[in-house]
Amino acid sequence: MKGNFIFINTNPISNMILSSGISAADYINGLEELPDNIILLNNDDQGANGYNSHSKFNLITGSSEIKRYLLKNPNEQKKFIDFDTEDSVNNLSPYEIAELLYLAHMGTPLGRPFSSKLLNHYIYLTQNDHTTRTYYRRFSDFNHVLEIALKRNLRDTHNTLRVFLRPLAVKDVDNSILIDLITKANDGLFILFGSLHERNRTYHIPLRILKNPDQASIILRTKTVVENTDYAGDLTYNLQKSEWHLDWQNQAAHV
Repeated sequence: MKGNFIFINTNPISNMILSSGISAADYINGLEELPDNIILLNNDDQGANGYNSHSKFNLITGSSEIKRYLLKNPNEQKKFIDFDTEDSVNNLSPYEIAELLYLAHMGTPLGRPFSSKLLNHYIYLTQNDHTTRTYYRRFSDFNHVLEIALKRNLRDTHNTLRVFLRPLAVKDVDNSILIDLITKANDGLFILFGSLHERNRTYHIPLRILKNPDQASIILRTKTVVENTDYAGDLTYNLQKSEWHLDWQNQAAHV
């Protein structure tokens, strides 16, 4: 596997997205509104600007401080859950605090990802294998995050092609295309910008589906994508019309 790519494995039942190739900046720019308060689940006292003595968790308050935290040292692991007010953290039971510790350690919630006390909308967990596991109370919030990542990856790939001198102004992606990609990603989807090819002033970005979703971590680590995926079609971008399209290899089977 060469170059940049996006990998997404979606689970709409648990409102979870496992991803690679979607940056913290994509996440920030894709959310309609950043939370105002987060609990740092990885005990990061250097990044914190607050501390809750009841739960013994470090906190960050203020959306601008949260943005700064996410963008700083992008290769460092970051794990957080947002919350409404500090009173909600003070009201956590010992079991609920233990659930958050389990979430930090195992990377998945012990029960439901959304707390009736914290009133959280998001969970953000970077993993040892360089993937990120995110949860969205409104699953559709991920649509714009994916759109931002798609546009950035296309611009980055375009700018590496020497024949082009000017940066590419990428148009928005239709929501129907985003939903189609997210639905197809239930089985684990690779969007391979590094294998992009241009034909008739149209970029063709290969789409590949995992043969075995349980092996995603191994495949990402060993970079053996082609060997362990099936070609599913292309995501295309017409440079003259500034239009995105999806061309599935077998549309009948997709529908």
